[in-house]
Amino acid sequence: MSYPVSRSFAPCLLASLILAACGGGGGGGGGASTGSSSGSPAALGCTASTDSTPSSLGATGWASVGTTVNGGCGAAPAKVITVTNRLELVRALYGGGSRTTNADGSLVRPDDSRKIIYVQGSIDLNVDDSNASLTEEDYMAQCSYTTHANHADFFAAYLTAYDPNTWNSQSLESDNKPPAVHGPLEDARVCFQQKQAERIVLRVGSNTSIIGKGTNAVIKNGNLRLGQLRTLDATTLDAANNYKASNIVIRNITFEDSYDMFPGWDAKDSFSITASQLGTGNCSATHVDATVNPNACASRKGGRWNSEYDLISVENAENVWVDHNTFNDGSRTDDTFPIPFASPYNEKTQKVQHHDGAVDVTAGATRVTISYNTFKEHDKTNLLGGSDTASALTGYGPGKIDVTFHDNYWENTVQRMPRVRFGRVHVFNNYYNVDWNTTAKYQLGEAWTLGTASKIFAESNVFEVAPGTSPTAAKLIGYSSSTSNRTKCTGAGFTAAECGTYFYEVDTVLNGAVVDVFAAATAKVGSNAPLTKLDPALTPFWTPAASYSYTVRDKADVKAHTTANAGAGKL
Repeated sequence: MSYPVSRSFAPCLLASLILAACGGGGGGGGGASTGSSSGSPAALGCTASTDSTPSSLGATGWASVGTTVNGGCGAAPAKVITVTNRLELVRALYGGGSRTTNADGSLVRPDDSRKIIYVQGSIDLNVDDSNASLTEEDYMAQCSYTTHANHADFFAAYLTAYDPNTWNSQSLESDNKPPAVHGPLEDARVCFQQKQAERIVLRVGSNTSIIGKGTNAVIKNGNLRLGQLRTLDATTLDAANNYKASNIVIRNITFEDSYDMFPGWDAKDSFSITASQLGTGNCSATHVDATVNPNACASRKGGRWNSEYDLISVENAENVWVDHNTFNDGSRTDDTFPIPFASPYNEKTQKVQHHDGAVDVTAGATRVTISYNTFKEHDKTNLLGGSDTASALTGYGPGKIDVTFHDNYWENTVQRMPRVRFGRVHVFNNYYNVDWNTTAKYQLGEAWTLGTASKIFAESNVFEVAPGTSPTAAKLIGYSSSTSNRTKCTGAGFTAAECGTYFYEVDTVLNGAVVDVFAAATAKVGSNAPLTKLDPALTPFWTPAASYSYTVRDKADVKAHTTANAGAGKL
C-alpha cells in the first residue's frame, strides 16, 4: 500500500500528542538544502554529470523531510576524490589536513564544502600515516606508560584490580551501586583509549557523499562520526569540541570491526542488590569488614564492559542517508572474548565487549534514513537516543532522533534492531534472520526495544527466529520506559503527551505467522510508564504518512526482496 502525502504538511498539528517542536514539513524533496549551500540540486550544480555513482539522490523517509538530501552532488572537480588508505581519507574529509585532533586533544573540524569521496578497496583506520598497523603497545607508548611491558600484562592487572568480587565489597554509594572504577590503572586505560580514538575516529562534515567504488569497498577498524555534541557541565556546551553536520550520504561500503582495544569495566552498569536482603545476615550496603559487606548479598549482580566505537555514529547531524552498506564484526567476533570474572559476575552479558554499535543515532541527531543495509554478526546494532534524560541545553528529548529503517536485513544479530528513546521511528519492509539457540554465536535478546518516550511505527516486518517452534512475539519486543524517566522528561519542559511511549505495528510475521507484538509489549509494561497505541484511525495523530511518502511491501515479498537487494555491492 502507498501513502502519498501533501508537502504542505504542518507538524504543529500534532503537538498535542507527540511532537516536541514545529519544524519544516515536506515530502520526499524540495526546500532548502542544509550545510554551507542552499537551494535546489539544480541551482547547486547538481546534475547527472556532477552526481556520484551510485547516486547521492533518492533518499526517502525521515532523511528527506525538510530538505533535499544530495550529499556532495555538484562538488567541484577538485572535491571529487578517490581514496585508497586512511591518510587519503583523512585529507579528503578534512580539506587537505592530516590531523583529526589538535595538539591539545581538541577536535579538528571536518570540511563542510561539497565533496564526493570514493572509497576504493579496503581502508584500515588503525594504521599510522605510512599505513602500518598499530598495536595496543603503540598506543600505550603514546601515554609514556612503562608500568607493564605489554598490554597482556596490563589487562591482567586491570582484571585483578577491578574484579567485582573484591571491588564490590566497598560501601555502596548514594545510587545503591558500587563506586565507579578509579585509580592508576583506570587512568592509564582512559589515556590508551583516547590515543586510539585520535587515530581511528574520523569525523564527517556537511555536504558529503562517501561512496564505495565497485563491489569490494571496505572501511575497517574505525569509526565514522557525523557531528559531535559534548557538554562541559549541566549548563555549558563544549563549544571547542562540538560541530553540527548535515546533508550526508554514505552508500555501498562494508564497515567492519570497529574494535576497541581498551574497553572499560563499568561497575555501576546494570548493578543491583535486592533491597529486602540488606541488613540480613552478612548482606550490608556498607563495608563493615571482610565478611560483612555488599559482596555478601546473595542477590548481587551487574557490571558491564563498555566499548567506545560504533561503525557509524550519527551524533549531531541531520538529513543523513545510510544506504546499501554492510556492517559486521569481522573476524574478531564476540564469542572469541572471555567472561573474565567468577560467579555471580559471569553472566553472558559480562563477557569482555570490544564492539559497540553498528549505526547509532544519538545526542543532537535527527532526520536519518537507514535503508537497504545488512547488519550481521553484531550485538548492539542500532541505538537511537543515548540517554534517558532530556536536556534543554542540547535540545535532546521528544521530537529528536527521528529515523526511518526500511528494507534492511539483520542476520545473526542480538539486540537494538532498533532500541529507541524519544524518537519518532518508522520500521518497515525489514527482514530479520536471527537465532535464539543458547549455542548461537550471537544469540537473540530482543529485537525492538521501546525506551523512554519512544514512538515506533512498524509495518510489514518479517522475522525468522531459530529454533523455529519456540519463540513468541515476546522475543521481538522489549520495554524500558520507566515512570521516573517520564517524570524527568516533563521536568525538562516537555508535555506529558510528548513524554509518552507509543507503539503501532501491523503485519509482523514470526516464523511464517502474523503475531501481535503490541499485545506482547503491553504485557511487559508492568509498573513502568504506560504504553499508548499509535492508532492511525485517531486524529490528529502522527503517522509516517504525515511526514513523507513511502510504499509498504506485501509481507510475503519482504524476505526475497530484502535478501536480494540489501547490503554493499548490490547497487
